Amino acid sequence: MEKKQEGPGVEEIFQEYGNMLYRIAFVMMKNTFDAEDVVQDTLIRYMEHTRRKKIFETEEHRKAWLIRVDINLCKNRLRFYKNHPRISMEQLAQYYEREEDTRLMDSLLLLPQKYREVLLLHYVEGYQGKEIAEMLSLSETAVRKRMERGRNGLRELLEET
Repeated sequence: MEKKQEGPGVEEIFQEYGNMLYRIAFVMMKNTFDAEDVVQDTLIRYMEHTRRKKIFETEEHRKAWLIRVDINLCKNRLRFYKNHPRISMEQLAQYYEREEDTRLMDSLLLLPQKYREVLLLHYVEGYQGKEIAEMLSLSETAVRKRMERGRNGLRELLEET
């Protein structure tokens, strides 16, 4: 008897959302290796979640869940790394793929995590304030304020260089 699968499998999820999850993780983790590990851990969590017969209401619900898990895993690693620093900003520069992005990425990565997070979700992933607020369990006002402060901080950092 064939086992019925609810929703897409890990391969399909990776094909659909892998790049997005990686971009989020890379901006938060600041290096390729940790970003890849976080994406892998996110997919493992997805497998465990679906194995327990948890079903997502909509595809947007699935996507939001994946983003939230990805961000939370990054935060967990960052909490650990805060007490165990291991990579400098100079070492990080070697991971940039396009030279013209280096200045912007350097500045973005210098921002506090809470500002990086909302800027990434809005400008890179295209989410609106309300959606970001739901994903991060914040009020829309808090998201708008973080975006404003993040943009101002980014502007100041870019003017300094």
